[in-house]
This record gives sequence, structure tokens and C-alpha cells, in this order.
Amino acid sequence: MRQLSRFTSTSRTRGNMMIIVILFFSFILTSVLTTLAVVSGRVQDMRQTSRAFTARKAAEAGVQEAIADLKLNRDLASLSAPFTGIEGWDANLTEGTGGFSQLYTTRQLRDPTNNLIGEYDVLIDVTDRGSILSRNVTLSCYAYVPSKADYQNKVADAIRSDAHCTVQLSFGNSEVFDYSYFINHWGWFFGNTIVSNGNVRSNGQFDFGGYASTINGSPRYESANGTDLEGYIDDNGDGVTDGSDGGVYSGFQIVNQANIRGMGALAKNQHPNEGAVSMPNISKLNLYEAQATSQGGTIKIGATTYVSGVLGDNVGEKQHLYLVGTAASPIVINGPVVVRGSVIISGVVTGKGTIYSGGNVYVPKNLIYLNPPATPRPANNREATVEAWLQANQNKDALGLFAKEHVVIGNYTSSTWQRYVSSWVNHPLNKSKEDAGTDGIQNTRNGLDGIANTADDDTIEDDGVWTVSRYTSADAARGLIPAGKNIGDVIPGSGEDIDGDGVYDGTTTMSQFNIPAALGTTNWAGNITGAPTFSSISTTSINRIDASFYTNHTLAALMISSTDIQMNGSIVSRNESIIYSAPRILMNHDERLTGRGGEFFGFYLPKAWEPIQILQWEFDRPLPLEGNQLTNPDDIAGYWKGTLVY
Repeated sequence: MRQLSRFTSTSRTRGNMMIIVILFFSFILTSVLTTLAVVSGRVQDMRQTSRAFTARKAAEAGVQEAIADLKLNRDLASLSAPFTGIEGWDANLTEGTGGFSQLYTTRQLRDPTNNLIGEYDVLIDVTDRGSILSRNVTLSCYAYVPSKADYQNKVADAIRSDAHCTVQLSFGNSEVFDYSYFINHWGWFFGNTIVSNGNVRSNGQFDFGGYASTINGSPRYESANGTDLEGYIDDNGDGVTDGSDGGVYSGFQIVNQANIRGMGALAKNQHPNEGAVSMPNISKLNLYEAQATSQGGTIKIGATTYVSGVLGDNVGEKQHLYLVGTAASPIVINGPVVVRGSVIISGVVTGKGTIYSGGNVYVPKNLIYLNPPATPRPANNREATVEAWLQANQNKDALGLFAKEHVVIGNYTSSTWQRYVSSWVNHPLNKSKEDAGTDGIQNTRNGLDGIANTADDDTIEDDGVWTVSRYTSADAARGLIPAGKNIGDVIPGSGEDIDGDGVYDGTTTMSQFNIPAALGTTNWAGNITGAPTFSSISTTSINRIDASFYTNHTLAALMISSTDIQMNGSIVSRNESIIYSAPRILMNHDERLTGRGGEFFGFYLPKAWEPIQILQWEFDRPLPLEGNQLTNPDDIAGYWKGTLVY
């Protein structure tokens, strides 16, 4: 039996509705709470994602800052010890794991309103310290958002990211030797009988003066691996690699070229406004002395060795070198050598090598290879033909003559030599003082447009002030001042210091071509006999020189011949006063220099800094510590420096 309810059916309906409403509101509340939880989680996820992205970019920024500082360190360093400053940043000589040093500690990143975005540490490891010409540098950056302290204290959403980059800093053979004639000034081909079998280039304007010079250029290559040329450069932009590239190159305009002959007469083979190619700096010879010593370079005549590595570095050793070779008893060169003083060289030479001179280089008579290449040039400019020529001539004689000061060809004591050479050395168009403006090139005050008082004017040229940069206290604080230099000293190679020696040079004077000491065994090493005068060992009758030349200053020459004058190699100079009288002067570029590959053939060329090369990037690298999860940035630094005990 069941007792009847007090409620009517209407009451039951209302009660059911109340239950439904309560359940509905309960459902809504649960949904809201769930949604809020989801939203909160998503906000947290978004915050973490945003911070992870920021941390990643901060880690990259830290590495990029370190790369920029490496470049600055490199550029401020003395070439006598180019890597000393960089190695000073990593006092830990261990390489690899355990070999890192702290470079930056808790560097801050802030937004434009000075709010802290993140912080980072950078560690550095310098490797390959035994190399003369390069260093590899590994940079590791650990970035923390919003701060290192928050990450250490495990604050919610604080995050760390890391970036690692290995870069290479190295010297390479300079591009300037891709040309039969290269000048860090205006190029001047004022003659109908000038023939360049090879490219020509000036960092300033190239002026043909309306003469009918002949330019038979040849293709350039990005590099050379022995006899294998790599990276054909399509300079004329025709899309083919058929050997038709090359010609005339200029940092400014090419002018008065209407009458030139050869492939250089074609518009597609004339390359104006190409910008400047930096000349290497041999104002300090320490780098080349290290090369000469490590490679055991020598110069011999007969059974006598006159140079072993470096001449003039030992107490009591003569500074200057005199060499005359004959076919029966040639000058024999093997590898790079350095002569701290001046060099006089003529006659017959054989072997493969280079002489670096701390003074002038004099070529008083013909200088001829005993075993020259079979032909001065390949039969044509096609890559396969040039490579076959390289292969056939890889063991032929090769000589580089590189002077810190001037190169002097012929009998400079002759009144005829003095008259003709001085007229051009002292000509206003050929001025050489270090007041050349920001571009380091004379006669460019009006800029590329050639119009005075326009935006591209080089206003500091000829202003009477030697404009250079100097080491600052900020450089000192960052360890960027090389040994032997102080705050306030000139940074070599900066501004108008064109030759990179840190000392102002005025206009070249004729007296600078004089030999630095009386001839004789008192001052000169080599096969000199007696006490000759320079005029007795020299002549202006010169018709052949087999060598590649480089000078930080002036190449001065007077050559007179009833037959063609041949210059087989390359001419690279800051200024030149080359005067000749002959049916023709033939400048035959030695293709063994092409693609900066001359070292394979015995040309130990002056070095210039290569662009910094990125070897490897890596991000969020796992720390290889078994059973350990490092969260403390000091521990991470300690791990990489090898000081962490765990």
C-alpha cells in the first residue's frame, strides 16, 4: 500500500523544472570553469611559446654580437700577431668540451622603453691555434626569458634557449693578383703599344687617354684547387662560360676608351663602378716571417745558401740582399723568404718561391726564368685549355717579389731615368700623399658622379688633415688593443692610413728610390763582390722581367728596348710610374695566379682577411651529462669551461 503525495501534478512539474534549472546552471558553471581552465592553459601555452621564441632569438642575438666583436677584434689586430686578441678572450687552452671561457655574463636585452626582455651569457672556445693563417671559434649563447634569476628560481613560464655557432677567421690570397695590372689609384694606359694579356683593374678611375691600348682579358674564378679552377665568374652576364669574360675593371668610371683594342674594347667587357678591392697589408712582416720559417724557405746560388727563412733577424746579420744569377749558376729559390731590408735581384732565377722585402726591391737588369712556362699564356681562355696549361706548367719556375716600400726597375741613377720617372711621380694626377679621403683613393673628391658639392663628395680628401681612427678606452676595456699599442695610438690601416703602417706618408719623393746603404759586403748579403756603384750593375735597356710584383707604394721603372718588352707575371701597386720605349710592352698575366691559387705553384702571395665563414649553427643542444639535468646557468657555464664537479 502507498501513501499519496501532498503535491499535485502541477507541483511536481514545477519541482522538475527547478531540478532542471539547477542542473543547467551547474552545467554552465562547470563549462565556464572548464573554459577558463582551457583559456588559462592556452594563455600559458601562448606565453611559453612567445617566450621560447624570444629566448631563441635572444640566443641568436648573443652569438651575432659575439661574431661582430670577433670581426672588430680581427680588424683592430696587428697583422704581426693577428689572432692574439682573439685568443686572449679564451685563456683556456683546452679545445672542445672543457675548453670554453666566459665572454659575456648576464648581458641584458631591453625594449625601446627600457623594459627587460631577456638576458644571456656567451661562452667562447678558440681552436686550431697551431695554424698560421686561421682559427676556428665556437660561440655558445644561453639566453633566459624574462631573466636569468627567474629561470634559476624556477619561476613559472621562465625559459632558456641556447644557440651555438662555429666560425672560421682566416687569411687568404688576395684577389688583386687576378690582374696583369692592378693599381690602388687611377689606372693610366697612355700608349698605343700597351698590350695587356690579362685583366686590368684600378680602384680609382681608369683612363685610356684616347690611346689604342690592347686589352686581352681572361675569365676570373672564385677559387683554384691546384690546377682545377672553380667557380667561373660570368662578368659579362651573357649566361655562358665560354672564356669570353674579363677585360677592364674600375672602381669609378672608365674614360677615353674609344680607341682601345682587343676584347676589352667591347662594352660587355668594361666594368665601371665596380668598387674597390682592398690591397693586402705587408707593413708588418711577422706573418710572412712565420711562414718562411715554418716552410724552410731558402735562396741559394751554387752550393751557397744566402737566406734561410729570414735574413736580418739574427744579431750581426746583414739586412740587405744582393743577387745576380746566370744560366750556369742561377738564383735558386725554394719557398717563401723574408729579407728585412732591401733586395737587388737580376739575371737568371729558377725554382718556386717568393721574396718579401722590408725595404725596396730593385730589378736593375733583365730577370729571366731558367725554366719558364712553355708559353707565357694558354692558347685560349676556355677553362679546359687554361687548366691544361696549369697542369703542364705546375713545376715551372715562379717568383714573387713583394716590397713593403717601392719597386724600382732599371738604373735609377741615370739622368734619363730620373727625368722621365720624376715627371710622372710628381704629376698632380699621380699624387700619393695619405690625404686621399675616406676611400683611400686620390682624385676622387667629387665622388662617383664627378660633380662637386653633391652628396657623394669625399670631403676629407685634400683637407690637410690625416684622418685616422685611434684606439679608445672602450677598445681597451674589451681587450681589443694589441700588444705594443695604447689608447690614443693610430689604428693601422684605418681612415687615410693607406699602407697600414700607422704612420703618415707624404708624397713619394725620388730620394726614396735610392739604395739604403752603399753596395759592398759590409751591408749586403748575397753574391756581391767588391764595392760596385749602382750604375755599374744596372741599365735602362731592359726587355724581359719574369716575376709577379707587389708594392705598398710606388712601382717606378724606365725600360728602353728595340724589341718588345715582356713582363710575365702581375703588377700590383698603390702608385706607378712605368715609363717605356719599345715597339710594344706586353704584360702577360701568369694564369697560375688566377683564382687566388698561386701558392700551389710557389707564389706565396700577400694575405688579406677572408670574410668570416659560418661553419655550423646548432640550437637547443642537449647537455651530454648522463643522469644530470642542469638548470643553473652557472653550472652550464662551468660544464663548458670544465670547472663543474658533478
